[in-house]
This record gives sequence, C-alpha cells and structure tokens, in this order.
Amino acid sequence: MSRVRLVPIVLIAIVALAVLFGGWQAYQHFNLLGPLKKNLQQVEGVQTVDILTGSPDVVQIQLGPFSKLKNGDLQQTYDDITNQVSSRLGSGVKLRLSDDRNGTLSQALESYTPVLLEGIQKGNYREMIAQVTQMAKQQHIQCRITMDAQLNTYIQLEKGSHYLYTVMPYPPMHQGGASS
Repeated sequence: MSRVRLVPIVLIAIVALAVLFGGWQAYQHFNLLGPLKKNLQQVEGVQTVDILTGSPDVVQIQLGPFSKLKNGDLQQTYDDITNQVSSRLGSGVKLRLSDDRNGTLSQALESYTPVLLEGIQKGNYREMIAQVTQMAKQQHIQCRITMDAQLNTYIQLEKGSHYLYTVMPYPPMHQGGASS
C-alpha cells in the first residue's frame, strides 16, 4: 500500500486556490470592471469613476457641473449611469454620486428638505417643486428638480462654481383599500 503524503496535497491545494483566485480577480478586472469603468467615463457629465468590489459593490462617480451633464439634467445622466452599472454588475450595487458642494449649497438643501419630504409625502409634486425653486431663487441658487417613474426625485443646485446633486427616493403612493 502506498502512503498518502499530506504536504504535497496541501501545497497543490494552496496553489490551485491561488490560481483560481488570481484568475477570478483578472476576469473581474479585465472583463467586468475595466469595461464598465471605460463605459461610465464616456457618459456625459462623468468626470471620474471608482469601483470598489465587496458586499455590496460600490460605484463612486464624480460628476461635473450642470453644463457637462446630458442635456444639463441629472436624471438623464443618472439613468445612463444606472443602465451601464446594472447591465454589468446587476442590481445589488450601491451608487454614490460626488459633486462640488460647498456650505451654502449644503445648508440650502438642508432647508429645502422639509418642503421636499412634505411634498413627496402628500403627493403635491408641482407645488413642492415650485416652492423649492422659489426658495432657491431668493438665495440666488440655480435649482432643478425632476422626478421619474422609478420613484426617485433628482435635485440639482448650483451657485457660482459649486454644484450639488442628490437623488432622493420616494415611496409609491398607496391607494385606499382593505387589507387582510
């Protein structure tokens, strides 16, 4: 009977695992993340892209000012970004947008948030947009608010060379009815 040698078996297993892990990392980098990063950098308004793999994967995107976005619209740019990300990585990806905000824009958004949340909660979307736009105008801030069917509110603020982008989800409107 031959005797099984434990050391060569363990070494072969370690080498095999290292090759498999290295192959997976190369596949991810060259066939998934590299092309995704290249495609995202071609989206209008995107300045830089950083993809962090983990649980969940995180895609960090630095956006340029209003004039660089697709038609000057955060919603269209965001849709292009999410389509690229979901086609490559699926739906479990966290998307983070970076902008060039300053204290003035952050404080403005903070003061608009109650109006936004109340308008979303009550379903008074046109009134909410008009009220926030008027508040921004009084502060000499350029403002654009849009909404989509995927239950997101897109907020763009710009003053001088600084700009702020926020995508705020809103819950679907519940119709009345009985529940059991």
